[in-house]
Amino acid sequence: MSVSHNIEPKDIAGKLAKTFIRNPLTLILGLFLLVIGYLALELMPREENPQMVVSGSTVIIALPGATSHEIENVIIKPLERKLKEIKGIEHVHSIAMDNVAVFNAAFYIGEEKSDSNLKIYDKLMQNMDLLPKGALQPIIKPLDIDIDIPIVSVAFYANDPAMDPTLLSDRVKEIQQRINALPNVAITNLKGDMRHQYNVTVDMQRLSGYNLSLGQIVQSVQSLAYNVPEIKGKTLSNEIVMIGVKNAIEDVEDVKNIIVSQNMGASVYLRDIATVTQGEEIQNFKSALISTKKPDSTFSPLTRQVTLTVSKLQGANSVIIADEVKEELSKYKEILKKEGINYVITRNDGERANEAVNELVFHLLLSILIIAILL
Repeated sequence: MSVSHNIEPKDIAGKLAKTFIRNPLTLILGLFLLVIGYLALELMPREENPQMVVSGSTVIIALPGATSHEIENVIIKPLERKLKEIKGIEHVHSIAMDNVAVFNAAFYIGEEKSDSNLKIYDKLMQNMDLLPKGALQPIIKPLDIDIDIPIVSVAFYANDPAMDPTLLSDRVKEIQQRINALPNVAITNLKGDMRHQYNVTVDMQRLSGYNLSLGQIVQSVQSLAYNVPEIKGKTLSNEIVMIGVKNAIEDVEDVKNIIVSQNMGASVYLRDIATVTQGEEIQNFKSALISTKKPDSTFSPLTRQVTLTVSKLQGANSVIIADEVKEELSKYKEILKKEGINYVITRNDGERANEAVNELVFHLLLSILIIAILL
């Protein structure tokens, strides 16, 4: 004769467990939670970098012709004190270089971005009188951790080291425009690119002889470097009149013939005080080099490269964006090879984020399986 022991739980946990074990809805609830978990796993964006609010700005102020020591005394020291007065500023780093001053202002984590950027702008506008004569308008570049940190980096390089670097840069810019149009891509940048430009080498003795400053030359060139779109209007007789101003700078001779000043009734041309040539940007001292591994396990000599970086919008799935970038690049692979250009993906946060999430899910399922076996 067997005796059944019907033990009634007395604590809350036991009563709750007994209710769920005997309730037929427990199985349905479990399946529902599994479906919700699967949907969350598939729909939630996969990212490697944490979501955090970090505010900051970079301020660039140019003073043509000034040395780094002069920049430090007349721009860095006065404005650095003023920037540190802003509420919420954690630290301010300043760099004094020839012709330019750079301020990097960082706020405490959690400070609202738009308010922080507005504080920087207001403080600079309030203290414009501290800037020396000849200083150009400050350039304020807000920093955004969501778009300033790239998720994909691609290095483009030429098989022939003698290839014109401007041609390589032009080819990469075409690809950059296509990638920049992809969904959820915030911004794309080029590192190590060389642009076409007119190089103006000013003779400082001639400049002083005409009593001119570098700032005047810059303003004279900029005033002619714009296209004014055509404007349609009507006269009193209802005749349509179209007015347009074309870019006055089209070749080297146009640059040489820019009038920078009037001296004793005679025009002073840019060619009178400077040497003008057409080529690549000589002031760009930044370069990126790459060495690739050959089939015989040796490395090729260092050669110039152009790196394309891709950043995503906040909350977007880095895995999907990285795959779309790779797919877009594959369309140009054969064309670039024919032109003697190769590329290699040097950074892929989407791939690393996907691996991290998959590993987490694997260990989670393994833990659930072990617990189920033990119970």
